[in-house]
Amino acid sequence: MPVPKIPLFDNWQFRQTTKLNNATASSFLPVSQFPTVSHLDLLHHGLIEDPYVDINELKSLWVNDADWEYKTTFLHSSLDSGEHTDIIFEGLDTICSIYLNEKLILETRNMHIEHRVDVTSHLKEENVLQLKFKNAPEFAKKEMQRIGYKGNGTDVHFGGPERLFVRKAQYHWGWDWGPAVNTCGPWKPIWLEKWNERDGKIKEWIVRQSVSEDLKTATLSVSGLVEPGENRVVSIQIDDPCGQFVLRAEVCVDSEGGFSENLRVGNPELWYPFTYGSQPLYTITISLLSMSGETTDTKAIRLGLRRLRLLQHPLRKEPGTAFTFEINNISIFAGGSCWIPGDYLLPRMNPQRYREWLTLAKSGNQAMIRVWGGGLVESEDFYSACDELGILVWQDFLYACGDYPAEKGFVEEVKYEAECQIKRVGHHCSLVIWAGNNEDYMLAERWGWEYDVDDDDEENWGKTNFPARLIYERVLPAICERLAGDVPYWRSSPYGGKTSNDTTIGDTHIWNVWHGKMSPYQDYKQYTSRFVSEFGFESAPSLRTLHSAITDPSERHWQSLTFDAHDKGPGHQRRYGMYCGENFRFQFNPLSSFIYCSQFLQAEAMKYAYNHWRREFRGPGEENCSGILVWQLNDIWPGTSWALVDVNGGKKPSFYITKRALGKVVVGMERVVTGVHGNYMTSWSYPEKKEKVEIWAVNGLVTDLEVVLKLKAFDIASGKEVELPMDEKERRLVLKNNRTTEITKLNIPNAASTVIAAYVDDAKSGDQLARWVDWPEPMKFVKFHPELKVKTVIESTGSGEVVVLKSNAPVKGVVVQIPIEDPGDDATFEDNFVDLVPGEEVRIGVMRSVKGKSVETRYLCDWEYEEGFVL
Repeated sequence: MPVPKIPLFDNWQFRQTTKLNNATASSFLPVSQFPTVSHLDLLHHGLIEDPYVDINELKSLWVNDADWEYKTTFLHSSLDSGEHTDIIFEGLDTICSIYLNEKLILETRNMHIEHRVDVTSHLKEENVLQLKFKNAPEFAKKEMQRIGYKGNGTDVHFGGPERLFVRKAQYHWGWDWGPAVNTCGPWKPIWLEKWNERDGKIKEWIVRQSVSEDLKTATLSVSGLVEPGENRVVSIQIDDPCGQFVLRAEVCVDSEGGFSENLRVGNPELWYPFTYGSQPLYTITISLLSMSGETTDTKAIRLGLRRLRLLQHPLRKEPGTAFTFEINNISIFAGGSCWIPGDYLLPRMNPQRYREWLTLAKSGNQAMIRVWGGGLVESEDFYSACDELGILVWQDFLYACGDYPAEKGFVEEVKYEAECQIKRVGHHCSLVIWAGNNEDYMLAERWGWEYDVDDDDEENWGKTNFPARLIYERVLPAICERLAGDVPYWRSSPYGGKTSNDTTIGDTHIWNVWHGKMSPYQDYKQYTSRFVSEFGFESAPSLRTLHSAITDPSERHWQSLTFDAHDKGPGHQRRYGMYCGENFRFQFNPLSSFIYCSQFLQAEAMKYAYNHWRREFRGPGEENCSGILVWQLNDIWPGTSWALVDVNGGKKPSFYITKRALGKVVVGMERVVTGVHGNYMTSWSYPEKKEKVEIWAVNGLVTDLEVVLKLKAFDIASGKEVELPMDEKERRLVLKNNRTTEITKLNIPNAASTVIAAYVDDAKSGDQLARWVDWPEPMKFVKFHPELKVKTVIESTGSGEVVVLKSNAPVKGVVVQIPIEDPGDDATFEDNFVDLVPGEEVRIGVMRSVKGKSVETRYLCDWEYEEGFVL
């Protein structure tokens, strides 16, 4: 049995120890929960209003700068000779002095690491544990003054530069998708652990794996440290995914308490990302054995066995090198998203919330999630869920958008932190890369820090204003080499080539669309990269979510102060109008129309990016783009951001666009330029002629697939079918496995007023595998049917409800939803935001029942059909 752990979760009280805001909580009050942070406890007692609602963020900023004390009492029985009690602090946020029975036992300044203290000599029968927290902003400013900041004070845009000097989640200073909620308190569990010198205990252990090239043997390297006592043997047992015994070995502990052993599993059941296979998990158990063979301590993990490589070979037809993750000798297309922490008030996160978010990502065909460096190395629950669900994890180390120091003490702190984190989560089979930071090299180039990519002398780095190269190019890679096993280290995200955002080498963050130059989203194609690890486009959350955030009805419009307070993206108001105006006719009032149009805009941008970038995964030697990770999957509060899904789980149209774009089989189209209108001035005034369309299909399966491609064309204004050449209407073809197949280039009759619909059906079963409707651009010039009708029917089937959509003419961007006037939540649909053409039914499964509710649709320019509308 394992060494017993006794939770210290009861009897906790808190108080404020500074006089800010008239010393709001100066007397001890019971906590709201445990673990906890001060914001949660103040909310519980009604001493602050919810910072996620209205402009309460401003009203609660004082909490960020206050100091706090937490205390509890607990009983402890007397100890016999040779018995010990340790106290374990899994996470303290952040600057804390810990007293046990009025004696200082520990001081901490890093929220990311666990602390363990032997308190045997301090314990009494009745004990008082006090945690005295100082606010992190004040500590950070003093550290910045002590160490010296080498930036210029204007090159940190998320909080002040002081945040760089303390090891605390960087997003707590606020980011461009969330408020400034700088928490403080015991944010992770606290335990007592009792053990005795005779039996010993397991102090730490790690498991790393290596699978042979022929996939027939998996070697597990198990090592660790114990407090050996009289016990000198560790048992290691492996059970298969069904719980059946595989093998067992006994290892002698050396004089320093260390042990290590390599174990080999023949013909292993292999773990794959869910897009390529199944997720069997072995159980690895170690036990510390007494002289009589009894178990005195035991620990276990679940482990998927897989062969992992990061391929960076030269490409056949494009410059540069691939950036392709390979699992079990299969090149993986890694489509997915970036993850920000699930809450500011982190103790509210729990296994259920993590699994709901990750299950949602999987339902959107997202095979990889990038854990962003401004947040956390996440909970064990997060990585375990990824193992079980088959989602690959890209993990940034915790540095983001800043010129970090490299002072000796700071470097020692981050070195220990990295070791702790890799030991804690490094065994997870879903983890496939450690990246040194988020965007620090990109910012070095942008802000002109002294950065010479060819200078490899670390002494020179310390003389520049970019000293953190020491961390990213020496400290972290050395630790990963020693502890990370087969998981590769990458210097930064983005990184590669002579510049950090070189599109031909490594990974890129594409922000010249929306940010930067504010390029049209159609320019995503020219930013095609070997691996796009971040890009995005803003949109509003659902109307229900915004109503929960903006309680004053008079503020529920896109130009109100409260709306602006919930959109932290700089320059967002200019961008919405500019991007919409370039592409389609739009309406921003009432708020429901702004939501529809901003979500339409985001979805179309995502469609354009995914459509082009996934096309470039063309097979061996032509992995011109091997991954797309959109910024971002999730929201942290009810606001406008780049998220695909809002904080309440509301799936935006962009979620469904990416879900379809990452499907097993995808058909894609692009209209190509065939000419211009005369001289420069007329070309400037009129759109380019795009009278041909290229058509291709993606087969994400690992086997070839025989399919039938069917094409139809329709006049937009009349809804009448437009004739296509007979040889283009239908063709049989074989899609090669795990790549794109180029199919045809088609002349479009009356291209400016015609849509093309493409369908890919399974040649054997006849099932529809993929669908795409291609429109002329810009859509603002499109003239829709004067009496456009969208018909909605709800059918009940044996497996649930289905929404059936039909139209009498081509219609763009149909969203199905429950009206805001209906009480309760919106329904949940398997698909949404679809284009319709005449003569077909689009059937959408309902995941959360619409029974007893009305269903409404929105679509592009539906406001033009309202009575009294005048252009």
